[in-house]
Amino acid sequence: MRARVPGIALAGLAVLAVAALLLVRPFGAPRLPADLAYQKIGELSVGLATAPDPPRAGENQMLVAVRDRDGQPLRGADLQARVVMEAMGAMPRMESRGEFREIAPGFYRARFGLAMAGDWTVELRVTPKSGPPLHADYRLSTLRAGATFTGEAATGGAPPAESLGVAQAVTLDAARRQSLGIRTEGVARRPLTATVRAAGRVSWDETRLHDVTLKFSGYVRTLSGDFTGRTVNAGEPLLTVYSPELLSAQQEYLEALRAAPTDPSARELADAARRRLLLWDVPPAQIEGIAREGRARDEIPVLAPATGVITEKRVVAGSPFAAGDVLFRIAPIDPVWVMAAIYQVDLPLVTVGTPVTLSNPYLDGGSRKGRVAFVDPTLTADTRTAAVRIEVPNPAGDLKPGMFVDAVIEKPLGERLAVPESAVLPTGERRLVFVDLGDGRLAPRDVRLGVHAGEWYEVLGGLEAGERVVTSGNFLISSEARLRSAGEKW
Repeated sequence: MRARVPGIALAGLAVLAVAALLLVRPFGAPRLPADLAYQKIGELSVGLATAPDPPRAGENQMLVAVRDRDGQPLRGADLQARVVMEAMGAMPRMESRGEFREIAPGFYRARFGLAMAGDWTVELRVTPKSGPPLHADYRLSTLRAGATFTGEAATGGAPPAESLGVAQAVTLDAARRQSLGIRTEGVARRPLTATVRAAGRVSWDETRLHDVTLKFSGYVRTLSGDFTGRTVNAGEPLLTVYSPELLSAQQEYLEALRAAPTDPSARELADAARRRLLLWDVPPAQIEGIAREGRARDEIPVLAPATGVITEKRVVAGSPFAAGDVLFRIAPIDPVWVMAAIYQVDLPLVTVGTPVTLSNPYLDGGSRKGRVAFVDPTLTADTRTAAVRIEVPNPAGDLKPGMFVDAVIEKPLGERLAVPESAVLPTGERRLVFVDLGDGRLAPRDVRLGVHAGEWYEVLGGLEAGERVVTSGNFLISSEARLRSAGEKW
């Protein structure tokens, strides 16, 4: 019903209307309806409207005018509103909150959202500068204009948590508890281990990649590393090359060696020629072989610098090459990297050196150990994850780049107050548990939770060690409990 407050002078109404027009309307902001109805709430008069009217699914504005007992605009009050649609069938409870700002004397505005069309309950709280908070309930609908006042709720502040729990307690006898399958467990400190699971992709160890390049130009004669994917060992010939520059350097070295016994300066020339061959990566054993044979070699073998797999091959037999060209790239097969994407909520649990267990059901079904070697300091914008690099021994070479594995990181947290996961009843922004008060009484209580560690939640507030909570049947208890009492609103 819409009812106007008696005793309000027409002059007061005119002042309020003019103030609203002058202070609110110039910038296109919504104004109060001319026929706004006021309700008596305690010693205050309150009028509520929405813009648009009727409200719509999406963003709306709530407009509230508040007057004191003398009919004057009430300034400096604290207003809060909660817009609720209760759960229906499989649809969960939906809720939106609005924080008000005073935009003219006694005129307050807040933004709120409606998740869908339908009927909504508005729970309004008005707290004057002096005096207790006052509560009022309204009904809104996206199908009709106007806010319907449904009654004044309990005045005063919200009761303390202790009395709230007792007031909302459900009393069940032993037979009823047994039929509902109620089981309880004590709240206690226990060692917790947080587990982070992620999919990982195997890749080469980038710090151990080797490029095969030469510091002189020439031509490929024969090719031993003749295909990509071939496994080679360190010191194994990859190819033989012919280079006029290299042949000339060998001849200079030999001529200086022949002249050294009779010409002291030739010894220095021989040393300089040998250093040039070494700087061109000709192995010392090959240089000694050239000196021992006394003739230059037309073909010089090029050896693999490391054991691994040829991942790139850019030459064939007869190919010319220039100094600095990359002829091969070799990647080691042991160890390898596993790159895992970790969500930002789990990143505090992952640090360099953290052990990781890796498994691949398509191999031997067993698991192996690795460790975190690097955590990317930035997040991927699309997935809000950070790349974590795990180093894994791979002596058998069965972990192949591109392969997916399961990565499990377990982080011991030490002893913490914990409650079973099954005891927690999520209700929107809140987390509830039912506490066994004895004598068959079960009371709902808000709790603050920390890390989710396996089948346990860390308790940050709301419970103490030694209390007992319901771990089975709490959904059935909630159907019998009136969780939305006046105190539960705020």
